[in-house]
Amino acid sequence: MIRHMITAATLTLLLATNIPQATAASPTNNYLSRADAVELILRASREVILNLNYTTTYPDVIGTEEEIKYLRYAIKLKMLDPEPERGLIFPYRSVSRSEFLKMIVIAFNLPLNIPHAYTDVDNDSWYMPYAGIASSHELFVDAPYGGELKPMLRVTEGTALRALEKLFLKEPYLKPKNFSFAVEEAPPNPSRIMATPKLVKETVIRLFKKQGIEPPEKTRHEVIALLNHERANENLQPLKENLQLRQSAQNHAADMKKRGYFSHTTPEGLDYVDRIKNANYLYVDQSKCGCRVVINLRALIENDREETNPGNVTVKSEVCGCKPHFAVGENIAKGQLTAKGVMRDWMNSPPHRANIMHPQFEEVGIGIFGDVWVQNFGRKRIE
Repeated sequence: MIRHMITAATLTLLLATNIPQATAASPTNNYLSRADAVELILRASREVILNLNYTTTYPDVIGTEEEIKYLRYAIKLKMLDPEPERGLIFPYRSVSRSEFLKMIVIAFNLPLNIPHAYTDVDNDSWYMPYAGIASSHELFVDAPYGGELKPMLRVTEGTALRALEKLFLKEPYLKPKNFSFAVEEAPPNPSRIMATPKLVKETVIRLFKKQGIEPPEKTRHEVIALLNHERANENLQPLKENLQLRQSAQNHAADMKKRGYFSHTTPEGLDYVDRIKNANYLYVDQSKCGCRVVINLRALIENDREETNPGNVTVKSEVCGCKPHFAVGENIAKGQLTAKGVMRDWMNSPPHRANIMHPQFEEVGIGIFGDVWVQNFGRKRIE
């Protein structure tokens, strides 16, 4: 399991596999993130993964050298292409079938432009050169030869492993000696089960699920207490809990977990500013300002920023007879089991630490869903 973090300008987070909720009657769909996909494929390949000493950094990649070496190597091989304008690679977004096929073709040096009969692959699409490998090697059960490839469909862990297994059946010379599809079975004697970190984590997550969406209030308050302890060390004012920020953070944590993505931006394109605004945190009583028109807070935030970084936005403007002052920000993380663990990881990451120690923030809301954590920060004043 990879653990991740990002900050918000694009966003703030601690990376990990995206695991949405499932009903008791249906199997859990463990959707694979782009970061986990490249690690799985590179581990399954014969590539020797080196620690590349890059001077280039990517705003949405945060982690230890061991965690990000696969991402750096994947970028070097062009399995992942950074966004031209901002240099983002969206490593924690769920990987699609088309992206997965591209990664496989590049990692295993497979042929391009293999003929296929898929009806939903346009000749001018970026993934057209990679689609044929799915047909020739029968990588996907529901699209063995033709019909619909469903190139934008998210890939689960099971689908990815089955695809690699089929690849190695067709191309046995590609299979490395140290790669296995074997599943470890629990020993028959329960008293002999080892308390591994993975087992402990899964047990804690199951306990959270049994209790419903909301984890114990003690955990939420502990995060705020630890946060304010860090601020006090720098002579900064403590942050007060705000229920609107809390609701915004909780909704985002639950949404990421249920839908299997990890980002400051939802699949629909809503970012942390939109979510905080939709929670009515940025509400302005226009009657006190003498306004006759609706104040467009999103426009204020976009056009009148005084400061912005990957994790926060501050705005100071004058509207009608009022001077609204806003500051909002977000940290997200995935994979931690305790308040101390997530705060340690955030404080060890400069962009996340900057949000926690930001002097403009006055309020905070904490969202927790399973092992997904969200901090929403805010300040609102009307003069």
